[in-house]
Amino acid sequence: MDAIDTEESPRSGYPELLADLADQVAAKLVEMGIDMERAAEIGFSVAEHIRINWSGQNLYLPKGVQYELSRRDVEIFEKFNGQNHEALAREYDRTVMRIYQIVKAMRAAMIRKRQGSLF
Repeated sequence: MDAIDTEESPRSGYPELLADLADQVAAKLVEMGIDMERAAEIGFSVAEHIRINWSGQNLYLPKGVQYELSRRDVEIFEKFNGQNHEALAREYDRTVMRIYQIVKAMRAAMIRKRQGSLF
């Protein structure tokens, strides 16, 4: 999939970051079952879309730590059965107390979501 960087490629001289973006998108699409040629086309199209719409901007890509923690907490809450605090603590390398806190917070969030604002 590194055809973007080759001398023969009509895309030679293409910015390295955008070429990597195209390759990353294509690799993910192949992983999802799309054939390599079509995935490479889509990857390049995405990179071009980003170049055209965002070029010249300084971009900061956040690590998404809060997002990852939220996903982990939802996963813990979904696996929680009322009696498996210790097993979840071991599985997620957290203390039992932290599992209790996560379950409590997730339960409160679910109630808030269901009830909405009462006042």
